[in-house]
Amino acid sequence: MDRPAAARKLAAARDLAAVLAFLALAFLGGRALLDAPQLQKERVSRPEAERDIAQFFAVLEKERPGAADYAVLKASASAAVASRLDEFSRVSVRDLAWALAGGAAALRDSGTAVLWRPPRRWKDPEQKYPPFSVALRYGKFVVDAALDPGLAGAEVLELNGAPFRTFIAPALARVSGETAPYREYLFCRGQAAWWDFSSLLAGLPAPEVRFKARDGRVFTRRAAPITGWEFRRLAWRPAPPGEQFYSQKKVAWFNAPAPRASRRGRGAWDRFLRGLEARGMRYAVVDLRDAAGPDDGGAAYPLGLLAGPGGSGLRGRLTLLTGPGSGPAAAAFAAGFRALGAGKIAGEATGGTAGHYGAPKEFRLEASGIRFSASSRRFPGPDLPVQPDLPLTEALLRPWRGDARAFVLEELLK
Repeated sequence: MDRPAAARKLAAARDLAAVLAFLALAFLGGRALLDAPQLQKERVSRPEAERDIAQFFAVLEKERPGAADYAVLKASASAAVASRLDEFSRVSVRDLAWALAGGAAALRDSGTAVLWRPPRRWKDPEQKYPPFSVALRYGKFVVDAALDPGLAGAEVLELNGAPFRTFIAPALARVSGETAPYREYLFCRGQAAWWDFSSLLAGLPAPEVRFKARDGRVFTRRAAPITGWEFRRLAWRPAPPGEQFYSQKKVAWFNAPAPRASRRGRGAWDRFLRGLEARGMRYAVVDLRDAAGPDDGGAAYPLGLLAGPGGSGLRGRLTLLTGPGSGPAAAAFAAGFRALGAGKIAGEATGGTAGHYGAPKEFRLEASGIRFSASSRRFPGPDLPVQPDLPLTEALLRPWRGDARAFVLEELLK
């Protein structure tokens, strides 16, 4: 082939690639625009809501037959909608989503959930967020950050006279997850959205909050709610780096995402596990404490790396950290990790269970446009969390001021 002809073919290929890229961007951008919360319907009529309820539970029953008494869940959702009708016999899409979220969460399956996205305005004047964010630490809700710096690290005991866990129970009942600790972790991870969705603090001018300081002192504060803009600034935390290497200790630390059956998900695990020898690392810690998310079978790939010829050299040199934020995919990996004898598991019980439903499919309700997901596949194993070989407790970590990383680096790998 002469050079001019080859140049023309190359130019044609480039033009085709540019057109395909433009079409892909147009498709994705159009879908993002149509799915934007700002363009969601605000209200639907009662017949429309009933059709959406029927569609929602028909999909759940098809994907998860026999998982629940769907007739009861459907009747409960219809009753909740009926109690929220306005004078024109309409219901807000938010209230419909709230009713359906309870039905999805009843399946105790993190892959089956209402994918509600509350509209976000840059400066929302409505004050319905607490002036502090919370984190789940060893079964307790503690202040992660606050407008009052003196509250940091204090346990939140009560809110308006009710135990804090009881106060947020309506929201927890709509968080989709396999276990109670996992649902509490997911509430904390998405607390900005959950305070908005639940409106639990709306209309409370200055609720009384009872705290317990680190030294055991119990005290009370008035906590006037703040706006969403203020709360998001308060609750924002930068994501930790995926990989960290401690050259002097010859230890690599991997803040692992939930194993996913995707090219990107496999690549993250592949780079880390295969790169240990090249970097001269003797030990590795795989931190799954924030590896939340429904399972799509992604745990098989990193387990295959450990079971293969190259993985045998890593056995006994790996430590796995788990906790309530270790979702079903992480729990499946932890169970396989133990079966392979790849190393020690430390931390707390996984939030997800070794056996579970996953591989969720996404759907959209016709009238309201509400999106939801439903698990479509059963992953074998016991419906139990994976327990650690070495439980990390507050008492054990007290000399390290509760820092599990410092304990692992200084003691567990000594």
